[in-house]
Amino acid sequence: MPKRIIRRIYALLVLVLVFATIALAQSSSSIVEVPVTPASHTWQDAQSAGSSKGKLFVVTFDEPQRRKACRVQSITPDKLVCSRAIGGPRTYLREQVVALILPGDNASRLRWVLGFNGAAGAAIWGTVVLAATCPVCAVATGVAALWFLGAAGATLVCDDRPDRLLYLARGQQLSRKLGYVQS
Repeated sequence: MPKRIIRRIYALLVLVLVFATIALAQSSSSIVEVPVTPASHTWQDAQSAGSSKGKLFVVTFDEPQRRKACRVQSITPDKLVCSRAIGGPRTYLREQVVALILPGDNASRLRWVLGFNGAAGAAIWGTVVLAATCPVCAVATGVAALWFLGAAGATLVCDDRPDRLLYLARGQQLSRKLGYVQS
């Protein structure tokens, strides 16, 4: 009986490793990339790329040290209109905008890792609670905990995309307080 349980645990562990390998081996061609060359940070490039994306960060002349989140409603040659959950839309004139930044995927990776680690913690707690009353159930929750820890590790190992600069006003530089932004 114990050898059968150990074999099942090994089989599940191998299955988790296979799924983690598949997750790491996914090609980046499934990710929608916005082609931005370092020399072209014009409003027209931001207009074409930003209209297809849902979210941008806006840096204004009023507050050059701060990013403002923007859900793009429309981008025209002279203004950017951002929709907000509360209140009316916010309009930025082209003359007010220092930079438009396309956000990377750090925030979504953090949510996934925290979710996987929370699930792993719950599974570990379940393993401890069930160990005395139902050893088979404890093994199952232990395997689930291993799977969640493996998924969290696979999420952390994946390449992340940094924030990318779409538009930069002439003669301006981004502040270091805004963090790393790929040109």
